[in-house]
Amino acid sequence: MHRKILLLCGLALSPFVLAACTGLSSPGENNTGARSGDTSIVRTYLPKIDMSGRLSAQYEANYRDQTISVHFTWSQTPEQTLISLVSPTGQTVATILINARGAQLNEGDKPPRFASDINQLSTEVLGWPLPVAGLRDWLQGYVNADHAKLITSASASQTYAVDGWQLRYVSWDSSAQFERPKRLDLSRQTQQAGLVALRIVVDEWTAP
Repeated sequence: MHRKILLLCGLALSPFVLAACTGLSSPGENNTGARSGDTSIVRTYLPKIDMSGRLSAQYEANYRDQTISVHFTWSQTPEQTLISLVSPTGQTVATILINARGAQLNEGDKPPRFASDINQLSTEVLGWPLPVAGLRDWLQGYVNADHAKLITSASASQTYAVDGWQLRYVSWDSSAQFERPKRLDLSRQTQQAGLVALRIVVDEWTAP
């Protein structure tokens, strides 16, 4: 009789023992997955973000191949995008502002230029298109404007055709809390600048 009572008590307590065991973690393991470098964390789209890095563009002008390399800063909020392009010598090549009123491009001491489409405006002024609207998503690893498809290093072996551009994620940075795109290559055929190829490398990434 006593053995039956003890057995029933053991069975009654077993769920609590199991629950306690499942709550234990091995030494050094963070159950939240928030440790630095844990690429298993599912990142979400950041409406406010600051980035800096390097950009190179290859295009055609006057029937000749042209190449330009600049450093860039990128400041993005839901309301606007502000971009600065700076030459390797530290000279500001252009400043671009995109908001609900359209696109504004400042080039040196020249009067600012305005247009509804930054692709058109940058092609007219710089000689090559810069797809700012798409890059707001692409630089964070989203190829759709609704942010329904997140690209990761495990799924980035293909080339994506978006808005007339061919996108390819070349490398990733896994040193932060979550992995993020490190290098993005873009290309498209244009009427004004021939075959345009952009290489964007993000060196710093912060979310204010």
